[in-house]
Amino acid sequence: MSRHLAFALVLLLSGCAQIEQSARDALDDARPTTYETSQGESVRFALGAVAFGDRVARFAPTVSLAPAYSDPSQAVGAPDYGTDRCRSGDECYLTLTSGGTVVVEFTNNTLFDGPGDDIAIFEIGPDIEATTVEISVDGRDYLPLGRVEGASALLDIAGRGMPGAQYRFVRLTDDPGQGDSGGSTPGADLDAVGAIHAERR
Repeated sequence: MSRHLAFALVLLLSGCAQIEQSARDALDDARPTTYETSQGESVRFALGAVAFGDRVARFAPTVSLAPAYSDPSQAVGAPDYGTDRCRSGDECYLTLTSGGTVVVEFTNNTLFDGPGDDIAIFEIGPDIEATTVEISVDGRDYLPLGRVEGASALLDIAGRGMPGAQYRFVRLTDDPGQGDSGGSTPGADLDAVGAIHAERR
């Protein structure tokens, strides 16, 4: 076997190994996992980390924030505040600001109406500040679901929307009439948005 052919074979095998590893990582991310909200609710996600928002489609704060509190990427993925993934000194959440809005999009899964609660909002901090939650199939027309505040971070789609609808967007709006509107982190502090009932795309 020539040296060039042997080198090409090594590269091919290495590439296959990387693909297999990526596939294993994807399967690991989709394993059923239980996460706990700031309200102390243990929530099981059948798709594990895959069930959480993947990108922020829009972020509209009402005031300027320090970079540590205004990075939209901190609102996507599985909840990591207080975990090893959120290193000491990292903020690991997005501050909505008083009356601010964020739209989180699911790109590799969709949210649907199943038995019981369907969506979980992970906010952090000693005060769970009221946030209005809406969902959308297309990112244009939104369906109001209600508010998360105080006692629960879970909402049920039942009785709203069209049967069988698959939702890709979640819009969260901080209630400016509730909570602290001052300081460095005014409004709700968002760690993650998860689809309890989710389907892979």
